[in-house]
Amino acid sequence: MKELEDTSAESRPTHTAPGETRELFVLTAGGQAFAVRAEEAEGLAEGLSPAPLPHAPAAVLGVVSVRGHMRTLLYLPALFSQADAPEGVPRFVVALRGDEQLALAADSVEGVVAFDADSFSLSDSPDSPPDATLEHEGRRVRLLDASRLFDAAMRGTERRRPRA
Repeated sequence: MKELEDTSAESRPTHTAPGETRELFVLTAGGQAFAVRAEEAEGLAEGLSPAPLPHAPAAVLGVVSVRGHMRTLLYLPALFSQADAPEGVPRFVVALRGDEQLALAADSVEGVVAFDADSFSLSDSPDSPPDATLEHEGRRVRLLDASRLFDAAMRGTERRRPRA
């Protein structure tokens, strides 16, 4: 698995000054462009085959093992439309930092791209994982809040409860 440059939250200011840039990790899936904050992306792997999960929501392709940790693999287009899961193995898997142990399936990866922090505003909506929509190289990029992805993928499904 390819390591990404350390862009941990401790090394980044929480507020941006006018004219400052913010680094985002950009990927494409299903012909759509998505981004997460660079500090949320932990690494990149190729050719991992997900183990399917029975009765999983459309956005969940299954689980993959990344560096000995099982991660839930999400297909982002299914979070925003009735997109079908892709056939076969995703070309790239982007592992995310965080307690949810998530990974994102990607057709292509642009990697870390610097954006003008003034070019987008963050959303406070708890109902959806996108923070903002950006324009990059003539196309729309959805900036996602990684902390909301699992809940968005599980929306409409009931999680199992432990037996008493």
